Amino acid sequence: MTCRLSSRVTRRLAVLAAALSLLLAALALSAGSASASPFCGGQRLSNFGYCYGAARDLSGDSGYGVEHSICIGADSIWGGCSTGPGNIKTMSLGSVIHAEPWIEDNASGVTTVYGETF
Repeated sequence: MTCRLSSRVTRRLAVLAAALSLLLAALALSAGSASASPFCGGQRLSNFGYCYGAARDLSGDSGYGVEHSICIGADSIWGGCSTGPGNIKTMSLGSVIHAEPWIEDNASGVTTVYGETF
Protein backbone atom coordinates (compact mmCIF):
# COMPACT_ATOMS: atom_id res chain seq x y z
CA MET A 1 0.00 0.00 0.00
CA THR A 2 2.79 2.42 0.87
CA CYS A 3 4.56 1.67 -2.40
CA ARG A 4 1.33 2.23 -4.38
CA LEU A 5 0.68 5.56 -2.58
CA SER A 6 4.26 6.70 -3.07
CA SER A 7 4.15 5.91 -6.77
CA ARG A 8 0.89 7.89 -7.22
CA VAL A 9 2.30 10.90 -5.41
CA THR A 10 5.50 10.75 -7.46
CA ARG A 11 3.55 10.49 -10.71
CA ARG A 12 1.30 13.43 -9.78
CA LEU A 13 4.25 15.57 -8.76
CA ALA A 14 5.97 14.80 -12.08
CA VAL A 15 2.85 15.78 -14.04
CA LEU A 16 2.47 18.97 -11.97
CA ALA A 17 6.15 19.87 -12.50
CA ALA A 18 5.84 19.31 -16.26
CA ALA A 19 2.67 21.44 -16.48
CA LEU A 20 4.33 24.23 -14.48
CA SER A 21 7.40 24.12 -16.74
CA LEU A 22 5.23 24.38 -19.86
CA LEU A 23 3.28 27.31 -18.38
CA LEU A 24 6.44 29.20 -17.48
CA ALA A 25 7.93 28.59 -20.93
CA ALA A 26 4.74 29.87 -22.61
CA LEU A 27 4.74 32.99 -20.46
CA ALA A 28 8.40 33.69 -21.22
CA LEU A 29 7.84 33.35 -24.97
CA SER A 30 4.69 35.49 -25.04
CA ALA A 31 5.98 38.33 -22.89
CA GLY A 32 6.89 41.35 -24.99
CA SER A 33 10.05 43.30 -24.43
CA ALA A 34 8.70 46.84 -24.31
CA SER A 35 10.87 49.39 -22.54
CA ALA A 36 10.99 53.16 -22.24
CA SER A 37 12.20 54.66 -25.50
CA PRO A 38 11.99 58.30 -26.66
CA PHE A 39 10.77 59.40 -30.09
CA CYS A 40 10.50 62.77 -31.86
CA GLY A 41 12.36 64.46 -29.00
CA GLY A 42 12.78 68.17 -29.74
CA GLN A 43 11.13 68.06 -33.17
CA ARG A 44 9.38 71.27 -34.23
CA LEU A 45 5.93 70.61 -35.67
CA SER A 46 3.59 73.16 -37.17
CA ASN A 47 -0.06 73.44 -38.11
CA PHE A 48 -1.32 70.03 -36.96
CA GLY A 49 1.79 68.26 -38.29
CA TYR A 50 2.80 64.74 -37.27
CA CYS A 51 6.07 63.14 -36.20
CA TYR A 52 6.45 59.35 -36.30
CA GLY A 53 8.85 57.25 -34.28
CA ALA A 54 10.37 54.00 -35.51
CA ALA A 55 8.18 50.92 -35.09
CA ARG A 56 8.91 49.05 -31.86
CA ASP A 57 7.36 46.89 -29.14
CA LEU A 58 5.34 49.12 -26.82
CA SER A 59 2.53 48.96 -24.29
CA GLY A 60 1.72 52.65 -24.53
CA ASP A 61 3.15 56.08 -25.21
CA SER A 62 3.15 59.55 -23.77
CA GLY A 63 4.14 62.99 -24.92
CA TYR A 64 3.83 66.73 -24.54
CA GLY A 65 4.21 69.90 -26.57
CA VAL A 66 6.08 72.92 -25.27
CA GLU A 67 4.02 75.68 -26.93
CA HIS A 68 0.76 73.83 -27.77
CA SER A 69 -1.23 70.78 -26.77
CA ILE A 70 -0.50 67.55 -28.66
CA CYS A 71 -2.25 64.31 -29.58
CA ILE A 72 -0.60 60.89 -29.41
CA GLY A 73 -1.12 57.39 -30.72
CA ALA A 74 0.47 54.33 -32.28
CA ASP A 75 -0.28 53.13 -35.83
CA SER A 76 -4.05 53.62 -36.23
CA ILE A 77 -4.72 53.76 -32.46
CA TRP A 78 -5.64 57.25 -31.28
CA GLY A 79 -4.48 57.93 -27.72
CA GLY A 80 -6.13 61.29 -27.13
CA CYS A 81 -4.85 64.84 -26.70
CA SER A 82 -3.20 66.73 -23.87
CA THR A 83 -5.07 69.53 -22.11
CA GLY A 84 -2.56 72.23 -23.01
CA PRO A 85 1.09 73.21 -23.44
CA GLY A 86 3.47 71.27 -21.19
CA ASN A 87 0.79 68.81 -20.08
CA ILE A 88 1.68 65.16 -20.60
CA LYS A 89 -0.80 62.88 -22.36
CA THR A 90 -0.41 59.14 -21.73
CA MET A 91 -1.98 56.21 -23.55
CA SER A 92 -1.78 52.73 -21.97
CA LEU A 93 -2.72 49.75 -24.14
CA GLY A 94 -2.75 47.00 -21.51
CA SER A 95 -0.66 44.65 -23.67
CA VAL A 96 2.49 44.84 -25.75
CA ILE A 97 2.11 45.46 -29.50
CA HIS A 98 4.56 46.20 -32.30
CA ALA A 99 3.60 49.64 -33.64
CA GLU A 100 4.84 53.00 -34.88
CA PRO A 101 4.24 55.72 -32.24
CA TRP A 102 3.23 59.22 -33.33
CA ILE A 103 2.72 62.67 -31.89
CA GLU A 104 0.77 65.53 -33.50
CA ASP A 105 0.77 69.30 -33.01
CA ASN A 106 -2.81 70.04 -31.94
CA ALA A 107 -2.96 73.70 -33.01
CA SER A 108 -1.92 76.09 -35.75
CA GLY A 109 1.53 77.53 -35.24
CA VAL A 110 4.73 75.79 -34.16
CA THR A 111 5.41 73.60 -31.11
CA THR A 112 8.35 71.52 -29.93
CA VAL A 113 7.29 67.94 -29.10
CA TYR A 114 8.65 65.14 -26.95
CA GLY A 115 7.36 61.56 -27.02
CA GLU A 116 8.22 58.35 -25.21
CA THR A 117 6.99 54.78 -25.48
CA PHE A 118 6.87 52.25 -22.68
